[in-house]
Amino acid sequence: MDESFIDLRRGADAGTGADTFWPSFTDIMMVIVMIFMMASTVLVLRNWDLVQELRATILAEHEAEELARSMTETSATLEEQLAQAQHVNSELRVELLRAAENRQSLKQRLAARDQQVLSLTQQQQQRADSLQALRQSEQQTAGQLSRLRVAHEQLAAADNERQQRLQQALAELAASEQAGREQAVELAELRQGYTSSSLQMDLLQGEYDDLKVKYDRLTRPARSARGKYVVTVRYWREDGKEQLRFRDADEDEYSTVSRKELHRRLSKLKEDHAGKLYVKLIIPDDSGLSYNEAWGFTLDILDKYDYYHQK
Repeated sequence: MDESFIDLRRGADAGTGADTFWPSFTDIMMVIVMIFMMASTVLVLRNWDLVQELRATILAEHEAEELARSMTETSATLEEQLAQAQHVNSELRVELLRAAENRQSLKQRLAARDQQVLSLTQQQQQRADSLQALRQSEQQTAGQLSRLRVAHEQLAAADNERQQRLQQALAELAASEQAGREQAVELAELRQGYTSSSLQMDLLQGEYDDLKVKYDRLTRPARSARGKYVVTVRYWREDGKEQLRFRDADEDEYSTVSRKELHRRLSKLKEDHAGKLYVKLIIPDDSGLSYNEAWGFTLDILDKYDYYHQK
């Protein structure tokens, strides 16, 4: 056997034989047992590590479950907080809108108040101006009052003088009234005589006018168509409407004209035949005109155009 190994067999120095088999087997078994024990130790240690890892894993799972439960509770709490926050946000938005409306209303009220302040300021300025004007007027009035007092004193002095003059005038009037009564009697007598003279004068004037008319009729030649430019006008009323027909001296037939056209043509003929236009008016018996209408139309035409009626 190799000398580098210790021979552990019992009776190593003995001879070889059958009795040396069992010790060698024992050694082998011992080695195997030792190897088994070492492997068991390794397995136990490995299992211990696995158990520790398992425990750590279970603990981690519990922690994860706790964390998940906590996260779930936190999530539920956050959802509630989110819902609450959204509700608060909605309320804040409503309040913001209300504040905006209040702000707009406040702006309008401030604008109205500013306008009122401006108006009041203007009124105050106007009142100040009026007060200044009143003060100036008061000063002027005071000056005028002072002048009026002086004038009143002067008037009082003048009034005293007038009273004296009035007394004197009354005395003179009393003296003249007597003379006036006497003159009134004389005036009444003169008026009575004048009234009688006026009546006589009126009677004489009436008689004179009548005599003058008669004299003019006697001395003035009668109206005649000889040597005149004769035109004819027919006038009547039919169905409530006036009818006018006109015939010129050189025409054989009558033509219907309006009152305006009749005056225009007669005015033209009067200019062309100055002092020689003879207007012949014909009003039928059944003219349908009243006396005033017929007579008024006749006087109007003759006074304006007929030669005999011109002054």
